[in-house]
Amino acid sequence: ATDHPFMDPSVMQVSSSQSATVGAGLDDPFGAQAEPATVPVAPVISQPPPQPAQPTLQPVSSAGFSAGYGASTPPTSGYGGGYGSGTASFNPQPPKQYGNEETMHKQEEINTDVLQPNAEKLVEDEFRKREQDLERRETQLRDEQKRLEDARVYGDRVPNFPPIPKFFPCTPCVYHNIDFDITPEHQLSVRRVFYHWQFTVFCYLLNFVVCFGMICALGTKAGSAFGLSLLYAGLFIPLSFLTWYRMLYNAVRLDSSMRYMLFFFMYGMQIFVSGIAALGFNSGGFAGWITAFKTMEDNKALGVLGIIVSLAWCANCLIAVYLIMQIHKTYRSTGGSMEKASGEFAASAGSNRNVAQGLLRSL
Repeated sequence: ATDHPFMDPSVMQVSSSQSATVGAGLDDPFGAQAEPATVPVAPVISQPPPQPAQPTLQPVSSAGFSAGYGASTPPTSGYGGGYGSGTASFNPQPPKQYGNEETMHKQEEINTDVLQPNAEKLVEDEFRKREQDLERRETQLRDEQKRLEDARVYGDRVPNFPPIPKFFPCTPCVYHNIDFDITPEHQLSVRRVFYHWQFTVFCYLLNFVVCFGMICALGTKAGSAFGLSLLYAGLFIPLSFLTWYRMLYNAVRLDSSMRYMLFFFMYGMQIFVSGIAALGFNSGGFAGWITAFKTMEDNKALGVLGIIVSLAWCANCLIAVYLIMQIHKTYRSTGGSMEKASGEFAASAGSNRNVAQGLLRSL
């Protein structure tokens, strides 16, 4: 069998039969039987259906390869010399693998669909975490800037308490700023004690008002109670601020165990005074329970006011007990103790030359 399509025996036989029968049956108009003319007819070539390109490469002859990529030897003489010659062209481009490329593209799309949401979520979480960290740092920097600004403004600690109007002849005595001086974790405790001190001031003033009404209604019989109530209001209000509230304020601000101990002692004295005031002994300067019931025999209105004062002093005493327990618990949780307070007292006494000399002389 030959590789040339026209040299196939079946094709040659069809071509010869068609050439012989062409012109057969044509009658001569003059009566002469003419010989059938032989007309060459091009052979019918049945082309096979196009086949998909095969990825395999054809062999390359030495002659074509030596002429360069894509070169081939010219066809030789003869009808089929160049069509099926032994040389073949070389295709320099690699065959396209459509199936593999489509599979790779599909796999890449699947990986992109699966991995891209996870990657975006991770990036978003990281971005949110960094944003929160930046906000926290910004808040810290803002608080620190405010603290430094307050320190610059109140660096000399100008007294601002009690808040007295400028036209008043007196001026404030101490510097008081809980937000600036007290750390955030202790501000609530200090504010509670400050509110308790304000309530104590209210109790002293209300007690003075009731005793003043008693002297107005009962005359000189209530004179001693009125005098002592005036003394208590004028003396114990500033002393309570300096001895126990201001002591706690400085103890928290300076983290001083010695001041904590002094606060516990003075606050205990305040609890004792509140208990005495709630009882209200006769001519003791406090309109407590005893004085209120005794006054009700002469004036019921003053007796009712005395009961209100007694209830206020009882509430004052209970609030003080609760606060001292809470502050003592907080103090113990921070590592405070009597030994630490004694060490601070010894260090402060040793640093003071006059106190040290007095101790040496006493030994």
